[in-house]
Amino acid sequence: MVKLEFKLEIGRSHPKPSRSPSPDSDRIPLVDRSSQSRPREDPASISLPPSPTSEHGDNNSNPLSSPNPKQHSYSKVSTSEHHPDNNNNDKASLVANGGPGGGGGKPEDGKSKKPEEPYTEFSPARRKFILSVITTAGFFGPLAGGIYLPALPVLTKEFNATPTAINVSVTVFMATFAVGPLFWSTFADWKGRRPLYLISLFIYVIANILLAAVPANYGALVFLRIVQAFGSAAVVSMGAGTVADITGPKRRAFAMSIFLMGPQCGPIIGPLLGGALAEADWRWMFGFLAISGFLLWALILFCLPETLRARVGSGRIYNESSRFFWPPRLSSPLAPAWERGPPPPKPTLKMYWNLFIYPPIGIVTVNTALLYSTYFAISVNLPIILSEEYNWRTVQIGGGFGAVGVALILGSLLGGRVSDWRRAGAVKKAPDGKVDPEFRLVDQIWGVLGCVGGTIMYGWVCEFKGHPALILFATFLAGFGMNWVFVTTTAFLTECVAQQAAGAFALGNLLRNPGAAIAAVLIPTLVESMGHGWCYTGLALLDLVVVGSAVIVLKQRCPGWRKEREAKMKAMKAKGGPGGPGGPGAKPGPRPG
Repeated sequence: MVKLEFKLEIGRSHPKPSRSPSPDSDRIPLVDRSSQSRPREDPASISLPPSPTSEHGDNNSNPLSSPNPKQHSYSKVSTSEHHPDNNNNDKASLVANGGPGGGGGKPEDGKSKKPEEPYTEFSPARRKFILSVITTAGFFGPLAGGIYLPALPVLTKEFNATPTAINVSVTVFMATFAVGPLFWSTFADWKGRRPLYLISLFIYVIANILLAAVPANYGALVFLRIVQAFGSAAVVSMGAGTVADITGPKRRAFAMSIFLMGPQCGPIIGPLLGGALAEADWRWMFGFLAISGFLLWALILFCLPETLRARVGSGRIYNESSRFFWPPRLSSPLAPAWERGPPPPKPTLKMYWNLFIYPPIGIVTVNTALLYSTYFAISVNLPIILSEEYNWRTVQIGGGFGAVGVALILGSLLGGRVSDWRRAGAVKKAPDGKVDPEFRLVDQIWGVLGCVGGTIMYGWVCEFKGHPALILFATFLAGFGMNWVFVTTTAFLTECVAQQAAGAFALGNLLRNPGAAIAAVLIPTLVESMGHGWCYTGLALLDLVVVGSAVIVLKQRCPGWRKEREAKMKAMKAKGGPGGPGGPGAKPGPRPG
């Protein structure tokens, strides 16, 4: 029996590459297997031997994906043909070399600590650059939605359409922006994140060029708005994944908050830009989006590295590479096989459904969707009322959205601060130092009251043609209250379903945008038939009854629902089901770095 053996330098002893990686840098030098009858295998796919400290001793298990990643640095790995004595020889060799990690050191006895490998090997400057680029990219989708709103009266005249017909172009954008990420997420592990950024932004730029150049045709406007939303929908969901690629769990929340500033500033800055550009020519709105989108696309093409850990691991292959990629490539080279992490999970409709039918998630998701629909009903009506009743110019209408923008920021910051402050006080008073997740739901009532009060005030000030300052103050109250509820809802979800919080957030986005799309279509008809006063009073009362009663129900029933869910999860683990020890759904944890 011929024994084949080669050495892999990984973990702490892995040397820095002396030159830029090539597309074949993930290949291990081939070993001559001509003396064997079976077909030659790619050595990069050969299974590594099990860790000597493994509980299972499965000779086919891969230590790089074992649940205990700290014990997986081997300086010597044997791929000998299996023989009754080979397992013992492998173990003896490992012990002789100091156990896992090699170097002749003492085996791990729980006292000596090995330095952990860095989560990412991108330099701090490069991480800041990547975060800046994806934050800007996340800004463009909401920007395209917000920049359009002040121009609704202008577009109504240019396309010779009714306000309801023009609002359809808003509706299709919001609906596509909601469901588009479901399509892009199916390619989550296809050659990395970089190709999806480039492809989606290319579609976005082309749609804006056509919107700026083609003759004024209503059918073309609606179709191209769908394409525009589809191209920009991928960026927000991929950006959150990129943050997780380059930021360890300890600092991920702060990095995520920076990234979210992009999508949050889009609805604030968009109307201001839209009002100024539409004052000159409505086509310049789309021209601006096309030019700025192309500049971002070029920056990604020439400067943004791949970050998907299933493809480049911790990013070590970029250590010696230039910051400028020439010639540019759509996809990146692969890291060595032992450095790569597992592919990201693909969201499925079944996953979203299972989250939605868990009562706390389903209820708060419907609550936020209802409040966002009310806020959007004000946003699409505000340009019409300011233009027709107060004769405001387009640039003034764009400035009028500044009150809502400030309200959204303040509602988020103050709502989060107050909720955290109250929870910290409750933790100090609790005998065991624990506070139930639904404690945060009580804080929602203040946001609901603010949103309801602002909505009623907006309707009746518009009905009686009050001073425009009162209209802007009403929009401020509505936006402030809505975001106050959103931030407390988010905090509740992170504690209620901590392991699936990202899916819960995506589900909320999935329902909020269709709700806003429906509101945009219905509000002109409702205002015409009911008047502003009773229309918005009805929306406010609906919010008060539904959201207020939901808070009461959640406060009373959440403890029981949480216990039932925990019991089900324990039962699944006991039976060896998905997520249980040894169950078919159990997967070894990824190797860090």
